[in-house]
Amino acid sequence: MGSFSLIIDGQTVEVEEGATVLQAARRAGISIPTICDHKDLNPYGACRMCVVEIEGVRGYPTSCTTPAAAGMRVTTQSERLSTLRNRTLELMFSGHPNSCLVCVHREACEQHRPTATKAARSTRCGFCANREECDLRAMALSAGQPELSLPTMYAAYNLERDDPFMDRDYNLCVLCGRCWRICEKIHGKPAISIINRGKWARIGTAFNKSHVFSGCTFCGACIDICPTGTLTDRFARWQGKPEAETGSACILCPQGCAVVAQSKNQRLLAYTMPAFNRDASLCALGRFGAAQMVNSNQRTTRPQVREGEDLIPYDWDAALKAAATGLKEHAGKIAFVISATSSREERYLYAQLATALKGQMHLVPAHALPGDPTLTTIQEAIHGQGALALLMNGPLLGGVEQSRMAFSLVIDALHSDSSEQASVVLPAAMLSENSGTFRSSTGEIRQLSACSQAPGDARAEWRILRDLGQTLGLDGFSYTKVEDITRAMDNAVGEDAAPPAMTGDPRHNVRELITTYRGHQVADIVPALAAFGLPQRSMIQEESTAGSDNGFPILEKKEIVPNMHFFKIQAPQVAKFALPGQFVILMARETSERSPFTLVDWDADTGTISLVIEEVGRSSRELASLRAGDMLAHVSGPLGQAMPVEKRGTVLLGGGCYGVGAIYPLARALKQAGNRVICGIEASSSYLLYMQDELTQVSDQLILATKDGSEGVRGGVQEILVQTAEREQVDQFIAIGCTFMMRMTTELSRGLNIPTLVALNPIMVDGTGMCGACRVSIGGDTLFACIDGPLFDGHAVDWDELASRRSAYAPQEIQALSQGVDLSALMHQAHGPTDTHQCGCGR
Repeated sequence: MGSFSLIIDGQTVEVEEGATVLQAARRAGISIPTICDHKDLNPYGACRMCVVEIEGVRGYPTSCTTPAAAGMRVTTQSERLSTLRNRTLELMFSGHPNSCLVCVHREACEQHRPTATKAARSTRCGFCANREECDLRAMALSAGQPELSLPTMYAAYNLERDDPFMDRDYNLCVLCGRCWRICEKIHGKPAISIINRGKWARIGTAFNKSHVFSGCTFCGACIDICPTGTLTDRFARWQGKPEAETGSACILCPQGCAVVAQSKNQRLLAYTMPAFNRDASLCALGRFGAAQMVNSNQRTTRPQVREGEDLIPYDWDAALKAAATGLKEHAGKIAFVISATSSREERYLYAQLATALKGQMHLVPAHALPGDPTLTTIQEAIHGQGALALLMNGPLLGGVEQSRMAFSLVIDALHSDSSEQASVVLPAAMLSENSGTFRSSTGEIRQLSACSQAPGDARAEWRILRDLGQTLGLDGFSYTKVEDITRAMDNAVGEDAAPPAMTGDPRHNVRELITTYRGHQVADIVPALAAFGLPQRSMIQEESTAGSDNGFPILEKKEIVPNMHFFKIQAPQVAKFALPGQFVILMARETSERSPFTLVDWDADTGTISLVIEEVGRSSRELASLRAGDMLAHVSGPLGQAMPVEKRGTVLLGGGCYGVGAIYPLARALKQAGNRVICGIEASSSYLLYMQDELTQVSDQLILATKDGSEGVRGGVQEILVQTAEREQVDQFIAIGCTFMMRMTTELSRGLNIPTLVALNPIMVDGTGMCGACRVSIGGDTLFACIDGPLFDGHAVDWDELASRRSAYAPQEIQALSQGVDLSALMHQAHGPTDTHQCGCGR
């Protein structure tokens, strides 16, 4: 293939035939903005951001679709091109939430809130899990102050959580086409495409079928290539940008696919593809299940030794001595039962132990199920050998009766019935926590790289075996690192056998996923896998109070603006005693977390209370999923200290987010006490404002503010406070909303010498003072927000300490987010003319 040269921005660039202008520019280190282009996709030209000027060519061609030619003169930067790109970007953002980009408080806000709020739908950058990696945001910020004068047409699509593993927020989609194009490239026929027309055009499946029945293999390529965060991995969504990407291999099945392991804080976030092509594709279990398994709460984390009927935690030295003693006593009568998904180094050391202890090795195929002939053969062999002891690196599947053994040692990463019956349990690292090599079913040797840390006292399995060999006093177990074992294997005579191949290919047929990993049924660890027909020992059903005769009825429930849910609940005892400023504790189910929410209204005569709940975490998500007619398990309250209602003069109340509803009862009480009441409420954009009519009725003046200037004052409660104080005397200021807004307004009110109250509800957990999570320093004294507040003197709050306390449990809050799906809804296939071809009509 020949080459030629062209001139780009006055620079001579030599490229090979077939290159596009965009590729030529990149070769020369010249940056041209683009959204729809990707190195693994064919040119598309949809976003129009990569337009250039070419001498002798009319108009402004897209550089991604224009072939480079010899002698071509290209200009990539000019005033006209800048104007065109800005207008194109503005059009894109008119259908994409953008208020944070034009907010005057953006830099300060992101400094105080470095991680995005884990909301449901992404209504702005601060509520978007993709904020750190968004190509659209990066493009806008790189241009300086973006010119976004077009109004935002927020489509208000529901957040789609109805399929395993993925969250889909099409309010963020700019129709770049990357997702369906990569799906088509890898799988031949895309499971998704552009549906509908005009402003309602979006990405979706044919007839809006569930992805489970659309032909989707859940390889995750669409998520990994999406530039805006429209498609996200539900497990990794709020974990933040990966700190490291490490080449390794997935050993959940014999195929041993090459992967890129993404990790953060030594925690696995996901396995992703090393390249976007059919051969590098991943199955749903590898792409989404591996991270959930590694981070599962079913992990075994401490060595244990049986004492009578109980397994007692031991330190490693004592546990190894107990294991060695048991194995020595039964030398010659030991069965080693090892999974085929063990690394080469682990299998080598197991073989060394088996030889030294005159035991018999049995290799369990990765895809073996209860009743499998291989397992039956192993069972018969063990009984035939008269084995008195077992050494297993995973539970048995319907094979050996472990209770008949005089001694059993289980080396495993996950809890199981086998470990419950074991004499000694040694906790092992798994998957991304291990280094070494793995021979795939094709015979290829894959490198394994440790990129995450094993929990608790769990250790790499090769290290456990080495230490066990040393404790037994055996020769040949003096390895200091896994590479030493690899070299010893390479120098040994003969090769280790490749594990048996699978009959199907789960990468391209989700119905052929492997169902077990080292004897564990994977759907027990990753319940969403049951959507593909994978068996579970017991279906995990979420407990529900809907339709129950006991509890607190939800009389009315609606989403008033995105992520804000209005509830009216029958709770007579709370309504009878409620006062302004108080809150209640809600529990959706008997097993739910206790969550505090501020009272917005109440009626003692009808026995009802009203709340506005912002969906920003597990508990609020659980509540947001309920409907009118459902029952809440518990409503406790009223709790907290009521606001002293006095005649102060002119009182300004500032509300943002959930605080818009929270200031309503305070404004009403202050108005009734004879005060001049001014309510100022903020939102990122006009479509997020709510309760204007209600607040107008209880105040002398209502002032609106939006961050993007789409309605009212441009800015937030800060601007409302300053402008109001310039116009008239303010005798009292009350701020309720996010801690950033309350902190910023408090700093302003201090300079204006205005007495200020703030509500510290956002830091509450238990709500009764028992957990201590809401401790705050007020004027040097340690108080509790839930029992001493929630209203405090804003000028006396230690805001730095408060911020630190709020972030203390952030990782645990993210890990607590549910990964479940409504399996009963997924199993109800759409009606169609045959059993295998559904029309998707929903009947």
